[in-house]
Amino acid sequence: MTTKPARLISVDSVNGHALTETARKLATAHRRDKAGISAWGASGIFDELVVAEPDAGIPSIRTLLLLYAADLAFRLRWEIRPALEEGRLVIAAPYVATAMALGEAAGLEPEWLVDLFHFAPAPSEHHVIDPPPARTRTDREGFVEFAWRRLDTQAGDITRRQLMDRTRRHLRAIARRASSG
Repeated sequence: MTTKPARLISVDSVNGHALTETARKLATAHRRDKAGISAWGASGIFDELVVAEPDAGIPSIRTLLLLYAADLAFRLRWEIRPALEEGRLVIAAPYVATAMALGEAAGLEPEWLVDLFHFAPAPSEHHVIDPPPARTRTDREGFVEFAWRRLDTQAGDITRRQLMDRTRRHLRAIARRASSG
């Protein structure tokens, strides 16, 4: 019996619903590889933000990305690496590109973002799902939607929709750079 080597597939998008659906479809298509999904928020860090008292304040984009990096480190330690060591296929949804696009759209330095996520192993396969951002509140379940809801008051003259579209453009650019290099 020949076994396939362990693989890490990243799925990134500004639309949490589309991201989740794509990850599920990939997992179903790779059932034989014992595919599993590692989703953002696994550490519970973001659950704490949801229940935080109003006087805790609104986190900055830099803080949200630091929390995302901590959550990703948790996912790598407790979900992704153990599954890869077992020879399984892991679908990380989202992975690094989503967070980097969000940071770039918010005006953070790309070098800072690269340094922040240097610990994350490169995926063997990368998928960028490019539907428009979710329009209804029930479809907003992704990290980008979560972050932008918390940043509304920091957005100034830019609307949430413009911020989401900017993140989407940055994600496309990251995908182009990844495919050409």
